[in-house]
Amino acid sequence: MVAQETRPLVICDRTGAPVAVAQQNRKGHTKSLESGDLWSLHPETGRLLPYPGGSGATVEDRGTWYRALLPGAQSRPAPEQAAQNAAAGSVRGDGGGSVSRSRDSSPEADDVSEPKAGGGDQLDRILAQLAALIHTRHQEMPEGSYTTHLFESGSEKIRKKVGEEAVEILLARGEELVSETADFLYHLLVLLEAEGVTLSQIAAELKKR
Repeated sequence: MVAQETRPLVICDRTGAPVAVAQQNRKGHTKSLESGDLWSLHPETGRLLPYPGGSGATVEDRGTWYRALLPGAQSRPAPEQAAQNAAAGSVRGDGGGSVSRSRDSSPEADDVSEPKAGGGDQLDRILAQLAALIHTRHQEMPEGSYTTHLFESGSEKIRKKVGEEAVEILLARGEELVSETADFLYHLLVLLEAEGVTLSQIAAELKKR
């Protein structure tokens, strides 16, 4: 039997925020779509099992990973929280499927303030705080964090992910453009961190133009 590719499964709660990271393969993805229940791989045995509380979940194939929205979840995080949720990473489920917050729920994640309407100063501050948070994740590499997973995947995989997010921006319309841009900015900041490029360098280059 040919082994199926295993990908990260990012599980989101009713607000659209990541709450757990599991593993899923093509068989699990197909079974989830057909049954209406979320199926994931047990981290130790590799067996395909129903995810607790996953009945009625919506599963999306995002290319290099799967995304599951639990019942009642929004299709996207609220625009002002999208980048923060992504940077805050994800949490991990244990072998029995229970969920516990990883270090991505540290006070540092809570310190990433939400932007308010109007003005570029808020965006400047949010991007700086987000970049600092991603840098911390890069230094600590907390287990179970989606940000950690990206860094462990390497720069080329991160570049591919940034490209995928850029395409989604091109396809987005209306409010989707806001949330897709937030997703793109988060992944772009991860790439810059991986390559050792700072926002100050980007700002200096833009100032020349």
